[in-house]
Amino acid sequence: MASPPQLPPADDLYLTAHDTIRGKSLLSPATLGLGLGAALLGELMLWRRIDLVETELVIIDDRPTGDAASTAVLEQILREAGQHGVRNWLAYLSTGIATDLVERRLARAALIKRVEKRGLLGGTKVSFVPADSMTAGWPATRIRTKVTRDEHLDVADLLLAGLILATGLDQHVLATLDARDRAALFEQFRRLFPAMLQQLVSQAEAAVGDAVMARRA
Repeated sequence: MASPPQLPPADDLYLTAHDTIRGKSLLSPATLGLGLGAALLGELMLWRRIDLVETELVIIDDRPTGDAASTAVLEQILREAGQHGVRNWLAYLSTGIATDLVERRLARAALIKRVEKRGLLGGTKVSFVPADSMTAGWPATRIRTKVTRDEHLDVADLLLAGLILATGLDQHVLATLDARDRAALFEQFRRLFPAMLQQLVSQAEAAVGDAVMARRA
């Protein structure tokens, strides 16, 4: 049986961050939003539309990507001239914007299904469930398999793995990796992961840490 296709990093991260059967999130909404926001910015970097210089996003190509989700983020960055601090954009995208963009993209691809459930006191609760549990579980399985087999991850999967670690998802989906596997993964980060994406992941990790501390305060 053929493996499911590799999706854009934000889609793969969304699927990884949710239960493969019921679609229940493994992360808080804020942490999920920060991870997905970073993934969408990372997609724009992979598309060579933006760069990250220290802590500032720099537009290098304002053409649409051909993808609705990443293009929507690019257009918003273009509208907000002078407001390109990466932490500001992560905070903005984490308010539900990134999650909504990614859910729409996954729904259009028929990879998640919208489910509405009426409450006992009225009102409707909307959730999304995976259309196929194997496809939903594939991103995490792919990362685990490649790492344990000493296979190289491509840049998109290194971004996914970095954001899995930055959001704390590794406690759920990479728990079977032993110390040797983790060391091998970090060696791949050191040798193969572009510096601007390393910086993006670091900024996302710091933002997640700040969000966790704020909830505890």
